[in-house]
Amino acid sequence: MNPSGSSFQTPSGNLAFGFFDDFMTFNATSLVGPWMNLLTAGCTAALAADTATEKGVLALAVDGNTANDEAVIKWGGLASAPFFLANNDLAFECRLSVSAITAAKWSYGIGLGEANMIVTDGLFVDTTGVLADRNFVGFNHLSAEGAAIDAAYKADGQTYQDGATKTKLNALHTAVASTYVKLGLRYRAGPKSLEFYANGRLAGTVSAPARLTASELDAATFPDDAFLAPIIGIKDIAGNAALTINMDWVACAQYE
Repeated sequence: MNPSGSSFQTPSGNLAFGFFDDFMTFNATSLVGPWMNLLTAGCTAALAADTATEKGVLALAVDGNTANDEAVIKWGGLASAPFFLANNDLAFECRLSVSAITAAKWSYGIGLGEANMIVTDGLFVDTTGVLADRNFVGFNHLSAEGAAIDAAYKADGQTYQDGATKTKLNALHTAVASTYVKLGLRYRAGPKSLEFYANGRLAGTVSAPARLTASELDAATFPDDAFLAPIIGIKDIAGNAALTINMDWVACAQYE
């Protein structure tokens, strides 16, 4: 697969659509490359300097001087969102690190969101930093917390679901500053389920794995009636500390 996306045949013979972007190249001009961006003043999305161990890293950054600044990138154009969590299996995974884990500073998230999340305040709400009223499923760090990253989801018009409402989604990963983690999710259409992964392993505990059941996926709170696209974003809540998310790679694929 290439960064712009393509259809292909899996080893099992099934047709699928998806992409893998290793960020060896990145066009910072929105709507020119495969990624669209929303960057308020002083915020950036650009390739980081290569090192001996990390090559091809996208740095998404807020400069930390204005409350409610935001830096967001979304795969595809303004109206593009090709993935749909209904009848076909899907897998999403990324590798990233955050530069700091201070509490009460920023909200950030990564996962699958509806196309119009790539607008001002479309991903996170000002001041509170909770998810905006859009369709989303993935991982969120809310500004009130320090290192904890929850699994999270929301259907537009419905109640936001994360570790505060479902303990099995709470603190699935404890971030360490400037240390990479792989975060992923896997949707199965039958039997219907959605699992969240950290560093290649099913997150949660043996007694409470980070898995949504068929009844949870059929509930009104889950975004199963909207087309979604990979999205990564930061909302600067406090406006007094910079944050950079370094994206090593991101991939998503779904059976057709």
